[in-house]
Amino acid sequence: MIIYSFAIHPILCYLITVMKAIAQRMHVVADFLTFFRLIDAILIFSAANTVLTASILVTAGWASDMLDGMIARKYGGTKLGGLDLYADLCFDISILYFLLSRNAISWVTVLIVSVVFIGAYFILHNDAPLMLWMALIYFAFIVYTYTRDKTAFYIVAGWAILTPILSPRRSLSQIKHFFKEIGNFI
Repeated sequence: MIIYSFAIHPILCYLITVMKAIAQRMHVVADFLTFFRLIDAILIFSAANTVLTASILVTAGWASDMLDGMIARKYGGTKLGGLDLYADLCFDISILYFLLSRNAISWVTVLIVSVVFIGAYFILHNDAPLMLWMALIYFAFIVYTYTRDKTAFYIVAGWAILTPILSPRRSLSQIKHFFKEIGNFI
């Protein structure tokens, strides 16, 4: 009892204080991860000269998106929460640019699909068109990596398989939301 009160109690109090301070600042970590996704998009635009490099950058972007969402939900949001959607769009556009620069898809197809889905998003105020647009980009990227570089494909597919394992409730929630929005869209 004496050892607890003189040695362990102050340490526990200090640890609790540190944990509270970290919890109060976790929104900074989520904001940093969102900002990282913007930097990642710039790197995909400028530095991704191989499929393997692009796959690593895309996987890092997907991971930062998942982590910033988990942290923001757990600790009550972020200061730059509105920036998350724009970071996602920049990230997706950088993937599109990578695919277009490799002639993996045609400009005409991208233009038509983008106008239809993004236009529908703004007209209908429904997430379904934007979610479908993003899913098509990711699918095109995964297929492209499969056809060009098996190592890159294993990195991307590995993350796609690992995501529901790391966050099963969130993955199920996203799937439910996706199909709910599709139902509302149709």
